[in-house]
Amino acid sequence: MHETTHETTHETMNKSARGTTRESVNGAVNLVVAHRPEAAPLLDWFDLTESRPRGRFRCYQGGDGIALTISGTGAHNAAAAVRHLHERQPEAHRAWLNVGIAGHRGEPLGTGLLINRIEHRRSGERHWPPVPRLGLPGSSLVSVDKPETEYPEDAAYDMEAAGFFAEASRLIASDLVYVFKIVSDNRASPLAELDLRRVPELIRLREREIRAIVEHLRQRCARFASCHTMPDEYPLLLGKCHFSATRKAMLAGLCRRGRALGMQQRLHTLAKQRFRDAGALLQAAEAALAAPAQAREAATGETGEGPR
Repeated sequence: MHETTHETTHETMNKSARGTTRESVNGAVNLVVAHRPEAAPLLDWFDLTESRPRGRFRCYQGGDGIALTISGTGAHNAAAAVRHLHERQPEAHRAWLNVGIAGHRGEPLGTGLLINRIEHRRSGERHWPPVPRLGLPGSSLVSVDKPETEYPEDAAYDMEAAGFFAEASRLIASDLVYVFKIVSDNRASPLAELDLRRVPELIRLREREIRAIVEHLRQRCARFASCHTMPDEYPLLLGKCHFSATRKAMLAGLCRRGRALGMQQRLHTLAKQRFRDAGALLQAAEAALAAPAQAREAATGETGEGPR
């Protein structure tokens, strides 16, 4: 087992779980589990109800940006379930979390592990999930095509994480894709002895950790969306002049910057003005976003030769 952070107390984890910032309220997280027993506690905690019409994979949605899908067994199904849930949802930035049980050579039953390395045994493909500062123990993980009963490596073993991570990281930045596993079997208590009726109990043992991870992802996703979601003023500004591909990218960057810095009103003011060409518009936007707060209106209305 590897420690994911120098923080060894629950202080950071509890702080994250208690977070009540506006960002955390707005952040969205998609949960992926393999089977219904793993999903049951999550459906209760986050008050999720099944979405209709039912598709290939059962999907659930809450009113606060949390959604869940049940993938079934295997990396291929996990990847397909990620795509299915994504395609059912309106376009938006969403973080992803895979929660489920896993075997491990030596970790005690019920241990929660934040996965920091994933290897797909059959393909050899490897992924490195992010390492958030939550004070949680970490582990590498091997995704296998059939249940592992020998536990040859000091790692967790599952059948879904490789497919889940590969697909989810195509939809959002990989540092917003986490994997959390709860140890269900090991050499002392092998898989053959696992009572599936105990699976919900194993998940419930780690309620505090799972809630903390979800809240952490919500906050990070909200910040990501704030920086990367294009403000409403972008298409208005884009329609004012002819933009080359390079200048279009520059305008997008300036609009994202304005949104991230809380200067969207300045962009709104610019969108009401007229400009000679794209260069003049970009010059005005740069000046508006660089101007001190007390000169806001002057900067957005009197920038060089741009507006007319």
